[in-house]
Amino acid sequence: MPALTPTPEPRKLTITGWAGYMPQTLLDAFSAETGITVEYIGYDTTEAAIAALAQGTVYDLMVVSYQFIPDLVSNGAIVPINYADIPNARNLSANFRDLAFDPGNRYSVVYQWGSTGLLIRTDLLERPIMRWSDLWDPALDGKILLWPIPRDAVSVLLKSLGFSINTTNPAHLATALERAPDFARRVGWVEEGVASAAQYLVSGEYAVALGWAYDALDAQRQSDRIAYITPGEGTILWVDSFVIPAVSTQQALAEQFIDFFLRPDISALVTNELAMATANEASWPLVKPEFRNNEIIFPSLATLQRAELEMPLDPATQARYDEIWNVFRVAQP
Repeated sequence: MPALTPTPEPRKLTITGWAGYMPQTLLDAFSAETGITVEYIGYDTTEAAIAALAQGTVYDLMVVSYQFIPDLVSNGAIVPINYADIPNARNLSANFRDLAFDPGNRYSVVYQWGSTGLLIRTDLLERPIMRWSDLWDPALDGKILLWPIPRDAVSVLLKSLGFSINTTNPAHLATALERAPDFARRVGWVEEGVASAAQYLVSGEYAVALGWAYDALDAQRQSDRIAYITPGEGTILWVDSFVIPAVSTQQALAEQFIDFFLRPDISALVTNELAMATANEASWPLVKPEFRNNEIIFPSLATLQRAELEMPLDPATQARYDEIWNVFRVAQP
């Protein structure tokens, strides 16, 4: 009797990224075309996902904030990308190639990007908010909402004090540490698992919230009393990128997924659903005009010229930033 041919295991790809950050339509379209099952695991912070990876969790593909990439490279936690498997990488704008955090894009491919600003309930403010420093207005005590994302929270504090988000100046960091308890007592925090700050503003629980384009548009769909501003001292740019963990045995499938995402129609689908900017230049004509021409989503050149990226820090400076964050963490309910 001839031996039975074993049934091949169904192919599966495990991806992790921010909760609510990858449209199900993208995952379903990829599975329908390739037959590959995709499991998407949402996280609340990049730090949590990296910690899970270090503790043995196996992901085939991760979406991470750009400032973590140099450490992931130096620790051997991610592997170089084989661009022979990603011909659609040619669709990326030149502005998103060879970035400082990953020279030559050897280890990462940009997923989405955008600016950081403040969502405000205009009817709940005694005076307009125009700058990060306005967050120190006593009238805003208890009315400011932040995300429990360590680097972002510290960046807001530094900006409010007039410092760079990448400062290594000991005097600046000492001042920030000294002022952190006062600032921490004045703010609230987005709860775990919540994908948008809109609900807190719509309800009137908070008057000001740190946010991004999708929060702003979500909030403005629900209320015409909510505005999004880019503070006068300049925005904080964010860039999230795909990386492939070294523990994955599915590198070719992960690269197949990245290439699928970089098709113009698919990248446009993601931007049209998430209301976040894409680095895929070939997809821009397919993005909804009301999104493509919206400076909340695609910041203007003037905004970009005054923007900062959160850069990786040397160990000593990172320890000071961690110390400042610990003040915020202890203050959380």
